[in-house]
Amino acid sequence: MVVSLGLVLSRPSHEMEAVQALRAVPKQTRNPIIGVHSHQDSEFGDEFIAASYIKWIESAGGRAVRIPWNAPEDELTRLLSSVNGVLFPGGDPDPSPAAAFVYARALELNRNGTHFPLWGTCLGFEWMLQLQTANLHILDKVDAQNLSSTLSLVHPRQSRLFSFSPVFNSLTTEPITDNFHHFGILADHFAATELLTSFYKVLATSQDRQGATYVAAIEAVDVPFYGVQFHPEKNPYEFGLSADGTSYESIDHSYAAIMTSQAFAHFFVSEARKNDHGFPTPAEEQAALLYNSPRSNRSYPMYEEVFVFSTK
Repeated sequence: MVVSLGLVLSRPSHEMEAVQALRAVPKQTRNPIIGVHSHQDSEFGDEFIAASYIKWIESAGGRAVRIPWNAPEDELTRLLSSVNGVLFPGGDPDPSPAAAFVYARALELNRNGTHFPLWGTCLGFEWMLQLQTANLHILDKVDAQNLSSTLSLVHPRQSRLFSFSPVFNSLTTEPITDNFHHFGILADHFAATELLTSFYKVLATSQDRQGATYVAAIEAVDVPFYGVQFHPEKNPYEFGLSADGTSYESIDHSYAAIMTSQAFAHFFVSEARKNDHGFPTPAEEQAALLYNSPRSNRSYPMYEEVFVFSTK
């Protein structure tokens, strides 16, 4: 309705529909920034992030900032109001207190109406299981270190993730998922754990060297949380060689592998576009972006390159 000169005028129905449609569109960003949790490096006494994760995010139009391992809660709160999503990368340790805070806060943001995605890769996937169940011992031993595998997809058309692109179909016929894990969760164990089945859906399974079936991909039922046990960032960006010139790791660099890696990245970054979080000022944003952080090849051949962060 429009009030003019004391008269109440009817607004055309098509105009009202347009206004309502605009109000229904969630706030979004064209410039998504992802917070990536760094890991401690006991050998060098600092923290690092493998550069392949950052390149993977950037390949889909995202940018990245660091979430420090020991960040206090007030710093984490500021960071989570500034970034559009979070990535938990692979590695070795149990979840940090910062990771636990991020998981809980990301869930709270979504429950309060902000579309805030969380992605876990390998260890990050395992963190999501551990944090959701509040059980560090929820994982099973699996034999999948340095193993390329196929996926068995579970109702892919009903999945937000796997319905995103038809290129994911190649994952079912070609062994192109790169696995580097001694732990995971067996499919029957997951199915018997109500704390998991009430929150997450199994999207895919794989088999380890012994034929054991483990969960390879999940998504939350009603919030944008996604986890994969394999490493999509390695296919396009990790080419390390051993001293004898052979490949250090069994990573598939085929066209199909690169395309599926890209599809995973584009899906995650597209999810991060669905909120309008941002840094308070351009100067703070530029200072936080990983463009400004030193890089090193000190971890070659495991990682082509790492971002290094002093903790002193």
